Amino acid sequence: MNRAAVAIFLALVCSGCPKRLDFGPRGRITQPEELFRLTREAQDVTATLQGDGKLRVESPQGTGTVSVFLAASRPGLLRVEMFDFFNRPIAVLVTDGQRFGLLQFQENKFYQGPATPQNLSRFLPLALPSEELVSVMLGRVPFIPAERMTLGVDEKEALYVLTLVRGDVSQVLHIHPRHLRVVRSEVQGVSTYALEYGRFEPQGDAVFPHQVTLRAASADTSLGLRYTDVTLNQAPDLTLFDLSAPEGIPVVEVDEGGQALPPVALPPAAPGS
Repeated sequence: MNRAAVAIFLALVCSGCPKRLDFGPRGRITQPEELFRLTREAQDVTATLQGDGKLRVESPQGTGTVSVFLAASRPGLLRVEMFDFFNRPIAVLVTDGQRFGLLQFQENKFYQGPATPQNLSRFLPLALPSEELVSVMLGRVPFIPAERMTLGVDEKEALYVLTLVRGDVSQVLHIHPRHLRVVRSEVQGVSTYALEYGRFEPQGDAVFPHQVTLRAASADTSLGLRYTDVTLNQAPDLTLFDLSAPEGIPVVEVDEGGQALPPVALPPAAPGS
């Protein structure tokens, strides 16, 4: 057998081999409560983010990719600016967790009102609370409040498998065995979304995922966020989260459900004024 044939044979054999489990200096964790605690601590390191990226949206309304500038700070401060292929602004969303402002350049309107999931879905085709949206962008997986936990290992993927259970609802977490970051999260028993994180890179004191994918099967929608240049855990520039309407832009006030509210009626002018 010549060398080329041997190389091909070895490549085929090794491609079917399971990945080697690297538990790092800590060694293998056997208690689910300990793994959950360490995983939560690992993702809680990141509190702020600012930088650029690419956002891909796939939904029944359409599919496309835009450039984005993002600034996020726990618990609910968020600013997202969208730009088209030619770097022309499309929209700007700002929220402080309580209220939101959305500047739509094509409509030349500024929407403002309560920061409900319905109102934020004007910007992104998924109805998520602002604090949850910030958490996802910071690489933090929201956990269900578990009544019990089980722990296993996926030898093929070389990942921990931690399952949180509460009643009929369960959350399956695939966790990297070395840096203890969640790679994949799936909730079963209730209609919600799945999360995947990838491109983990050391950044400061953290190992941060530079790729986020959120899939909502019930809405046939997915969001893919790829960070191209971000900084973490710097003091946030609070001016980025200013909710003031831009000068000269018509303002549309909306209620919690996203319906436009009638303009405030001014009292009649006093006689002689």
